[in-house]
Amino acid sequence: MYYVYAYLRKSSLTPYYIGKGKEQRMFKKHPGVTVPRDRSKIVVLESNLTELGAFALERRYIKWYGRKDIGTGILLNRTDGGDGGTGSIALRGIKKGPLTIEHRKKISKFQKNRPKPWASRPGNQNTFFGKLHSIETKHIQSLSKIGTNNPMHGKTQKRLTCPYCNKDMPVNSYARFHGVKCKLFL
Repeated sequence: MYYVYAYLRKSSLTPYYIGKGKEQRMFKKHPGVTVPRDRSKIVVLESNLTELGAFALERRYIKWYGRKDIGTGILLNRTDGGDGGTGSIALRGIKKGPLTIEHRKKISKFQKNRPKPWASRPGNQNTFFGKLHSIETKHIQSLSKIGTNNPMHGKTQKRLTCPYCNKDMPVNSYARFHGVKCKLFL
């Protein structure tokens, strides 16, 4: 069911990560650790283990090779192993079930005091969100777009009338929704 695996370095073939898993765990992403593209650099050290046995072996291998972050060895593991999974050290003390009334009130209070993402802040480029521009401002903006790369700038699009529903529309709308695609086409 469970197994203990290692990711090996390309150059020296020494392990840089030890993990415990089942099914396809060894091929999935890990926070802070790169999964080797070359699958020959992923090695199963022990297999057919119970979860408890896999935790124990993971801890033993991590202790044997040591962790880089605390200066005891060569592994990128951030813990001594044996955490993660069901009933593990990482999950102890976490309450399960519905939220208490106090917890809901704390969340509500936090949400009310949170800054709104659309609010104007110093350095925010989108300070006009939700505001209407005056006619003069719109005219200035349209004049500033003269000479843009838009091939339709300053031109009016050709219009057609659908022979089935008699609607007048731009060419692109006609091609997309009318003619032989018209709802009234028999």
